Amino acid sequence: MQTTVADTSALISLAVPAADATYDTTTDPDPLQLFLTSCTVHVPTQVETELRTTAQYTDIHAAAATNVLAASAHYHVEDPLQRSDTQSSLPTYGLDEGETAGIILANARDVDGFLTDEFAGTNFALIHAALTGSRIVPAPCLVCDYARNEHITAAEARQLLSVMGRHRSWGNNPYIQQLLKAL
Repeated sequence: MQTTVADTSALISLAVPAADATYDTTTDPDPLQLFLTSCTVHVPTQVETELRTTAQYTDIHAAAATNVLAASAHYHVEDPLQRSDTQSSLPTYGLDEGETAGIILANARDVDGFLTDEFAGTNFALIHAALTGSRIVPAPCLVCDYARNEHITAAEARQLLSVMGRHRSWGNNPYIQQLLKAL
């Protein structure tokens, strides 16, 4: 993936390990850093707003959102509604504002991938149907892709999915289990 658009939940998931006191990104891989330095990342202004809102809380997700915002020099923020080739208002897809804006931006920019945390339920299908050319990339799959492409080891990918999953309520999700088996 050379160009991508990312939604709020995916960015927070990638930033969770650095916000987790039991995980050391000085010695272990930082998935947010890997993502932001491995491709050109675009973020809709609506996602940035969601990150700022999340950062106001006092939990690990707030710390993760703060980490993403601190790395803003490594991604491009753009309002998809201000582009001449998009609608002036968000369509109704049944998704949150950040995901919808991300889809609009991904389609307008014709990026390679749309990074999301949606991998279960109907939202995955909605996103897939709304994207016109970009590949939908769930954040856990991206971590496994980093292992498959030898940017990190399989053991590091397992550890990252464990840390991320603990805080993102992935639990024993069958999708996550299948990714772990494939490593």
